[in-house]
Amino acid sequence: MDQVVLESLRIASIISFTFREAVADVEYKGYLIPKGWKVMPLFRNIHHNPEFFDQPQKFDPSRFEVSPKPNTFMPFGTGTHACPGNELAKLEILIMLHHLVNNFRWEIVGSESGVQYGPFPVPHKGLPVRVWRESL
Repeated sequence: MDQVVLESLRIASIISFTFREAVADVEYKGYLIPKGWKVMPLFRNIHHNPEFFDQPQKFDPSRFEVSPKPNTFMPFGTGTHACPGNELAKLEILIMLHHLVNNFRWEIVGSESGVQYGPFPVPHKGLPVRVWRESL
């Protein structure tokens, strides 16, 4: 179940980007980023990069059977700037999934039209589902 949570966070990270300051001059693809300049890493671009994740648009929890390369999976940021509640957030997701899977059944009522990425990932055109309580 942990791998499902990690893959969900990779596909639809709630943090789209962050702001950082270059601590040294850096050359990237022929461009100089001077020390002190503000940079904005886009986590979605990193998490959907085929150099880091094979078939990045495919939902594949098995990709987390091995740890990803450093700085390729950062749904809660990284280093000293990482979200301090990241483990609590993952635990809450696991608890919610546990109850959803064990106590309810559901089916998608509308069409699956993918994810729309704006400031936050949301189902494109919504995602109506029918949920019912499982008989005990």
